[in-house]
Amino acid sequence: MTPVLVTLHAHPDDESIFTGGTIATAVEAGWRVVLVVATDGDRGERPSSAGHDLGAHRRAEVLEAAAVLGIERVEFLGYGDSGHATPVSGAAPRGSLASASVDAAAAAVRRLLGEVGATALTAYDADGIYGHVDHVRVHEIGTRAVTGTDCELYEATVSRPELRRLRRDLVGRGLVGTRWPPGLSERLGVEGGPDLVGVDVRRHLPLKLAAVSAHSSQVMEADSFMGLPAGAFHHLFATEWFRVARAGRGRFLNLVAPDVVAGPSPAPPRLGLAATA
Repeated sequence: MTPVLVTLHAHPDDESIFTGGTIATAVEAGWRVVLVVATDGDRGERPSSAGHDLGAHRRAEVLEAAAVLGIERVEFLGYGDSGHATPVSGAAPRGSLASASVDAAAAAVRRLLGEVGATALTAYDADGIYGHVDHVRVHEIGTRAVTGTDCELYEATVSRPELRRLRRDLVGRGLVGTRWPPGLSERLGVEGGPDLVGVDVRRHLPLKLAAVSAHSSQVMEADSFMGLPAGAFHHLFATEWFRVARAGRGRFLNLVAPDVVAGPSPAPPRLGLAATA
């Protein structure tokens, strides 16, 4: 039976940024890939090209990115973007993911896992990688969705040790240190450990960057990401990080094993501070 990877994300563009290379690896190996997008990203950046319906514009962008990556099926959970200003606990916009029932959303994802015969699900780490309320909700949804199934679960994240190494490298090459406060690396992603694996996706980097570029309404206009200085995040594209939450039979780990590095990642290619996606 063909293995199936289901990758759950908060907003259009997250799938390409955090898991685009892994998706390309799975597709190349003959896996079916199903993308689930929790929100339509309607509270993101609003470029003039998007018109009045930013949500519809971003849904179209994610379909384009999915085609680039070879994703077989895209499902939208139908929630609105909660916005950066919405706290994890507190008032949230009506219809947004932050205001939704986590159990109901998890039940919808669980039904899909059964329908497609999912081998593995990717979601996010407990802090949603960088604290956005919708990302935290995706962590909660993913954790509950695999309950009662034999589906493996892996949490997309970033490596704090790698962030520290990257900051030292860029400051050494001339980046003004105040543009990347040292404490920022302590708030993003997770620390290293035996449950953290880095997937070297350099071989698929051109395809990943093409998928990221499909989200031009957001990525090309953003002057920073996750609080990192402009351009710095692009140095992280060559490695994708996952925390092993539920290895099960380990088929996902076997898939990425040829490209996995434990601990600090291999030195990424020099994309340059001015590089864009």
